Order: sequence, then C-alpha cells, then structure tokens
Amino acid sequence: MLSSFLIQLQLFKKFVALFTAILMSLGLMPGKSLPKDGIKADAIMSFTNNTAGSAAGLVSITANYDGDYQVYWGDANGKKLTTFAASGRTLLYSEFADITVSNGTGEETMNDFLAIPPQAETILLYYGDTLLDTDDVPQNKKAAVSKQTYSFGSLSDVHFNRYDSTGGDDSDISYPRALNLLDEMGVSLVALAGDLSNKGEASSYESFRKYNEEHEFPVYTCRGNHDCKSKFTYEAWKANVNVGIFDGEELPEGVLARSDNGFDFVYSGRETHGDIFIFLSQYRDTYLPGVEILAQDQIDWLQTQLETYKSKRVYLYFHTFLSAYQGDLRMSEGNIINDYGYFYPLVYVRGNSDEEQFRELMKKYHNVVFFNGHSHWAYSMQRYNSGLNITDYNGRFATMIHISSVGAPRTTDLLHPIQTSNPAKMSEGLYIAVFPHYILSYAMDFVNNKILAYATYRVAKW
Repeated sequence: MLSSFLIQLQLFKKFVALFTAILMSLGLMPGKSLPKDGIKADAIMSFTNNTAGSAAGLVSITANYDGDYQVYWGDANGKKLTTFAASGRTLLYSEFADITVSNGTGEETMNDFLAIPPQAETILLYYGDTLLDTDDVPQNKKAAVSKQTYSFGSLSDVHFNRYDSTGGDDSDISYPRALNLLDEMGVSLVALAGDLSNKGEASSYESFRKYNEEHEFPVYTCRGNHDCKSKFTYEAWKANVNVGIFDGEELPEGVLARSDNGFDFVYSGRETHGDIFIFLSQYRDTYLPGVEILAQDQIDWLQTQLETYKSKRVYLYFHTFLSAYQGDLRMSEGNIINDYGYFYPLVYVRGNSDEEQFRELMKKYHNVVFFNGHSHWAYSMQRYNSGLNITDYNGRFATMIHISSVGAPRTTDLLHPIQTSNPAKMSEGLYIAVFPHYILSYAMDFVNNKILAYATYRVAKW
C-alpha cells in the first residue's frame, strides 16, 4: 500500500510540474526570477572505487536556483570534451549526467559501469549554455593510457521496410549512415543483434547486403523475431546475410564452428585478436509461456561453445533480452516502466525451458558480454531504469549490454504515455574500443555524430 501511494505521489508531482511548465510557456504563470547576482552552483563527484577510468559514484549539486543542470566531461582547458574519429571527423560528447535541483540540491547515482573517457581532464557543470563550475578529474581516476587493440561496431533493429516517414524506406538512410560513421571510426567488423527486416522480406536482406558491400569490414548478425515472420525464406537470408558462412563443407576462414541449423556460428578472424564472437538466432516470433524461441539443440550447441571458449573474451549476440534477475521482473536490462506504468512486454518469457537454460549459462560464464536488442529503447530512457543499458546484476551474471535501434529508437515521457518511435529523427548503436584488459562501449548518436557519455561504459572481467 505504501509503495502504491509513493508511486501515485511521484506521478502527481510530475503532473504538477508539467502543468506549471505549460502555464509558464503560455505566459499564464510568471517564471521564477533569476537570482540578482546570477546562478551559483557547485558540483561534487564522489567516486565509489579507485579504478582508473571508472565513473561509478554519486554527483551532487548545490545551487541557488532550482532547475535542470548538466554535467560534462571536459578537456584540460575546461572545454566540453570532443574526440576524433580515425577519419579526422570531430565527435562531441553529450553530458554524462542530467540532474534536477529542487530546494537547492540535487544528485544522481552513476551506473557502476560508467566510464571516464581517456581524454577527460575536467568535470564541468552547466545550466543551459552557462558554465558554472569546473573541477579536475582526480589523477588516480584518469583512464590509464594503453594501446587500443582493435574496435568493432554493435548495431540492432535496422528494420528495412518498416518505417517510411521520409517518403521512402527510412532504413535506407539510417543503416548506411551508421555504417559510414563506424567506418570513419576505424572498426574492424560490425556485429548485429538481428531484426534486419519488418516481416522477413527478401528485399530487406538484399538492402542489408548492398550497404554492407560498400565497406571493407565484415558484417555479421543473428536472426531476430521480425526475421522469423511470414515472408522469411532461408534462401534470401543465406544469399544476403552472413554471406559464405554456410557454404561448402569446410569452414570458411575465421569461422570456428557453425550449427547444423544454418544460422548459428562462431567467428574469430585475424582482426579480432583471439576474441570470440558467437551469433545465436531465435527461430520463432512468439513470446508466450511454454513457447520456446530457442530449440534444445541450439542451447546445447551454445553451451558447448561457451565451455570451449571459457578462457577467452566472448561476445554473444542474441536478439532478445532476459527479464530481471530479481525484484521487479519488468525492470530488466533492456526494459523500463515509465510514468504511467507502461513497460515493454516482449522479454524472453521467464520460466520457459529455453529461457531458464539460457539464464543459467549467463550465470556461469562471466567472460561473456551478451549484446541484445529488441526493445528499441533509446539510451536516454535509462532515467526510468538505471540498469536499462548495461548490468551484470552485481556480478551474478555475464555483462549484458542492450543495443538501441539503428532504425527507430523509442522514447516515452509524460506527454507520450506508451512509446514513440523516432525513425529518421533518431538512430543509435555502439562503437566498441577493445583494450588488452577491458573494453569501452561508446553509445553513438548517428544522426548528430555524437558520443552519448551517459551510456559509455567500461567492462573489465578478463
């Protein structure tokens, strides 16, 4: 009862704030006047560990004016941090924290995986365009400079033939744009978590191959639920997706294992420096109790591969995410509950035989980074769930990283009770920089060529 009351109280406060903002915008209520001597504010970042490059901790703000403040990483000159792609393109970093100050104070707890970018020297507090406070990144927290081994891109939910807000297929814009930026970043390969199509159309896979062939790096994927729909044919898939992987009796170069089902395979080419990529495809577009989306022989095959490569760094690509390990099962990585109690209902069904076995494998093999897509939630939606984008449930699981959608990231807020897809307006994915003992997972905004600092993570389990 108390929990329900607190939720209703929080929702009421949000509606009051929204109503007040609307009245102010219409000039029916005067805005709060600024302090005569200007806005004064101070940010303090308290770290919870001594690991260099880790931003885990708490950001606290005290200010003489209530409102929304942003915290950025900065360079040695106190300017907002930028970096350069291998091509020379300048990339901006977004804020890494967005904090509301009420009654003079505000705070936000950082995700335990949040990374301090290697180039960061300062921490900057902004209100709008005004810089209010600058602090140095502590010397012991600066990321150690080490040589990057290689890099790769992680994408999901391209969805050719699904969105047409521009008068044509929106993915004809979003997908090649993402590949182009990843190419400029110098990636060695691109891996996807499925959903290339709307209903499994052959034309979707033909478009996928066409854009892939404009680049020299390989592109591999698993099959998602939309790739299991009514128009799917294996002939169109094999001809255009993971081309050559299942041709001939001998394994192609870089392919260490492949399943008899014609979809699942293990890749470790020269460019991956011994790292292992596993692509696992679901075979059914149904999310119901008692209905499996992985066959038993797929689970057995996966277990064999994970045991074989248990001493390696393994990246597993499977389209659908798990429900939460404990507590509210709706608040999993990949999922949210918004202001109205809405959540994305199509998680891997808890209690199904294949789901239980898959979950046990993720508990056992902590050398795995499990990349998934499916929900489309934009990275910024972590405001509703701090574990939306990444979690290992306090070390109990393999690290699970959720990939937003290239085709149409979803958003929700007080004005949009369910969800809003944003084809053409938004496009997100990941750039992964690989180092000998850790990886940096950079969330990318492919529309604005920006690194989303609030969803940039450091993973080190090897």
